[in-house]
Amino acid sequence: MKQLITMFLIALAGFLFAKIFKVEESQQKFVSKLLLYLINPFMVVKSFNLEFNADKLAQLGFVFVVAIVIHAVMILIGFFSSKEQVDRLAVCFTNCGFIGIPLIRGVFGDEGVFYLMGYLVVFNVTIWTYGYYIMSGSINLKKIITNPNIIAVIIGIAIFCSPWTLPEFIARPVTMIGDLNTAVSMLLIGILLANFKPADGKLYALKIAKVSLFRHVICAVVNIGILFVVWKLFPNVPDCRILLFVVLICSMCPAATTIPGFAVLFNHDETYASLIISFTSVLCMLFLPSFVALAELIIK
Repeated sequence: MKQLITMFLIALAGFLFAKIFKVEESQQKFVSKLLLYLINPFMVVKSFNLEFNADKLAQLGFVFVVAIVIHAVMILIGFFSSKEQVDRLAVCFTNCGFIGIPLIRGVFGDEGVFYLMGYLVVFNVTIWTYGYYIMSGSINLKKIITNPNIIAVIIGIAIFCSPWTLPEFIARPVTMIGDLNTAVSMLLIGILLANFKPADGKLYALKIAKVSLFRHVICAVVNIGILFVVWKLFPNVPDCRILLFVVLICSMCPAATTIPGFAVLFNHDETYASLIISFTSVLCMLFLPSFVALAELIIK
């Protein structure tokens, strides 16, 4: 709850700044590129800068596989939920980094955050392949391979699997840049929301309500069912219940803040995309704890 309120206040600051100083479209695109292609990759590398542990690597692999299944199912749900690109991405991609990390740390500590990285790897690879294709309408293999976020995932895994971590003089700037992620993403959302026209409110409201239903209710119910089956099939996996709840919490976060950045870059309705992030973030405060409580009764 505190994290969601903090994010709302940062977005409000961006909104007021844009209203006062009239941020132009070219400036919005610059901030989007800065976030997606510089800050985001540094956050990924920072997350993997840990000492190697074989047992944890196996558990990370378990989370990775479960996350693939969850993403595949949510992509299908998103596909059938709407014909619009922004809606499809909002249903299947969550704010698992910006919201997920502080939530998981609050519930399971730093160990839970490490397991979250398995989900985050799947998220980054999927959103920069499938998500990129949905928003741009094409697949450019060279752009995918050379995408800073995909490269960051590869570098991060290599760092974790090596016997070393980054030296302090490198780790410190990586951490400082990566930590900008939440603040810059929410400032961007506030800036984009400053362009909202009240006349479009009724149209947006109906669409946002539909997306929110799929994002927070249908996906949650389906994912709880999938994780219950996994729990029954693999009860002997060490800390299996914790691993499954890490995946569940990640899958129930608000829509991903990467989506408005994509909307700006690929000329979709960035104001609508930003509204989806804002509304799903508010609704998350109600639905996430409710469905986690339901899952605790089922997965035990």
